[in-house]
Amino acid sequence: MNCSEMLRTQAFLDGELDDTAAKQAERHIENCKACRAFSASIADLSDMLRKQIPHHRAPDALRRRVGKLLDEAEEAADPTPFRRRNFWMGALSGSGGTALAAGLALFLILPPSAATLAQSVTDAHVRALMNGKTIQVVSSNHHTVKPWFAGRVALSPPVADFQQQGFVLAGGRIDKVAGTQAAVVVYRHGKHEIDLFVWPAGKGALPGENTTQGYHAMFWRGGDLNFAAVSDTDWTELRKFSGLVRAEPE
Repeated sequence: MNCSEMLRTQAFLDGELDDTAAKQAERHIENCKACRAFSASIADLSDMLRKQIPHHRAPDALRRRVGKLLDEAEEAADPTPFRRRNFWMGALSGSGGTALAAGLALFLILPPSAATLAQSVTDAHVRALMNGKTIQVVSSNHHTVKPWFAGRVALSPPVADFQQQGFVLAGGRIDKVAGTQAAVVVYRHGKHEIDLFVWPAGKGALPGENTTQGYHAMFWRGGDLNFAAVSDTDWTELRKFSGLVRAEPE
């Protein structure tokens, strides 16, 4: 089955439309069987590629050597104390350090600490709430939300609607977790918002359950992805939500 709007749907999935055209495309996809099927096939392809393409991690010896070089470069540029994780969040200063970073960042990302991750997801959640920019793609249809991520982030997050259990899919956005790009699937639960952060898994430790600034966060790992559910809802409801997400097939 073909649709005359298929090219626009493709452009929407590739992130090539402006806000007005993107909203029009979203409404069309929700009402067009052919474009919904096309969007779903793109999402399935993204899942397949993510699972089958091998991922390579730099050897520990190389990571240690690069870390040492970064420390030496920063000390040469600025004698003040240096916190290495700030480099990976884009804060390294000095022309020598910047040049070195441009080359070495292709090979290595030092894993953030558990405390850094906990603070990062909470900061991202609060920042989005304060800015009123919690959602970039507004839809309760997973066939619209899931393909939207395909052309914008290098992973395919699980997107499911748990409306019958009280957690309504609202949309999604792109954010960052400790400097790493993440997909955020947004849910409504009564008057509360739950952000489900999804980003590539590394070897760093995850915080588990954490409360920061009055917001609860649960972390877990599934396959090659890290997850964090963040909200000001109570722990019972947040644990229920995370259980639903974990029960979804990968």
